[in-house]
Amino acid sequence: MKKIYVIFVLLAVACAGYAQQQKWKAPKRPKRPKWEAPKQKAPEVIDVWRPYNVSDNWFLDFYGGASLSLAENMKGHDLGKSCGVMFDFGFGKQFSNLWSTRLTFGYKSQKGWASKEAMEVSTLLGDGDYTYHVLALYLDELFSLTNLFCPYDEKRKLNIQMFLGAGANYSWQFDDKVDRWARYGYPVDGGDHINWAARAGLLAMWKLGETADLSLQGSFNIVNDNFNGVKHEDRFALDSYVDVAIGVRLHLADHYGDSRYYKVRRWEATSLRTAESKVADLLESERVKEYEAREAAEVVAFGELMKTRISFYVDRTFVNDYQMENIRIVADFLKKHPDVNLIVRGYSGASSKSESPDMHLAEKRVASVKKALVKYNNVDPSRFEIWFDEEAESPFPMKNEWIDGVVFEMVHQ
Repeated sequence: MKKIYVIFVLLAVACAGYAQQQKWKAPKRPKRPKWEAPKQKAPEVIDVWRPYNVSDNWFLDFYGGASLSLAENMKGHDLGKSCGVMFDFGFGKQFSNLWSTRLTFGYKSQKGWASKEAMEVSTLLGDGDYTYHVLALYLDELFSLTNLFCPYDEKRKLNIQMFLGAGANYSWQFDDKVDRWARYGYPVDGGDHINWAARAGLLAMWKLGETADLSLQGSFNIVNDNFNGVKHEDRFALDSYVDVAIGVRLHLADHYGDSRYYKVRRWEATSLRTAESKVADLLESERVKEYEAREAAEVVAFGELMKTRISFYVDRTFVNDYQMENIRIVADFLKKHPDVNLIVRGYSGASSKSESPDMHLAEKRVASVKKALVKYNNVDPSRFEIWFDEEAESPFPMKNEWIDGVVFEMVHQ
């Protein structure tokens, strides 16, 4: 037994000695990722709509065509005896590339027909045909289906629009025989009638140029009963007619001197202003300092070009807000130096194959700058003369998608 105790004691001593030799180690902690400051994302250059005023983007519509009556008794009647001429004049405003509103005033020569049953009973109705006149007033809301379902393209020729309208129709000057029929008991009233009206239709416009579109319009019109002088036996009844017309839309010039909706390329200052107003204010102050530096740098040097020049986006002829400030610098320079006149020189990017000379961009750019100087900065037009060349190369290189399209040469008055 003593031997067994000795063995246990020796084992215990050996285990204790081994445990002392094994040093305790703390578990390893995972490495923390190195902190890095977030990278500041530079504002992106984007296409945005130019700011427009209430006086911008108005248009005129002129239409002529045929009006087909679908009122009582007209079913089965000859097409030629159911149609009359119609004319429409419209005046409206485009609020966006998708939505516009217009007010139309039109004249229609309408046709009516007595019922077959009445003509079989009485020979006084004759062939049953009669005519009357209608004045139509509508307020339409127009929506561009093309721009809604297809990516917007300023160069696209075809634009399909849907419109919904409400208004009133005034019927008058019925044939004299209508009053004679009424005296013999036929339920027709040859007096004047005013009825509410509504319509829906489609409008297809083909771009002819910057200021005009060729238009084809079709509409289905619903009017209150007795529109055609015949009162239906039911308490509630409707008359209707269809208009098909062809015409032209004229786009009036906006305060930029253009007639269409356009986009411009600019820094995404709107996102900066909403997220970091201080950054946006800093950019604005830097812009003001830049304009002040440009004004101070302009000196009189006859026969040389001013340092200030007007840039245009590729294929564009309008002057954006940024370039309007450059035009203001030119106008102020002329006011400070009455002995200086200018030659306003216009160019396109034809030499760099970025623009086509057939687009007459040089001429249009000079015209836009001239309008901005005279109309918005009150510069006497005798202080400058116009020069442009569609194929001449601009004295300044093209930067990205911007072209220095108009420059100013100083000459002695």
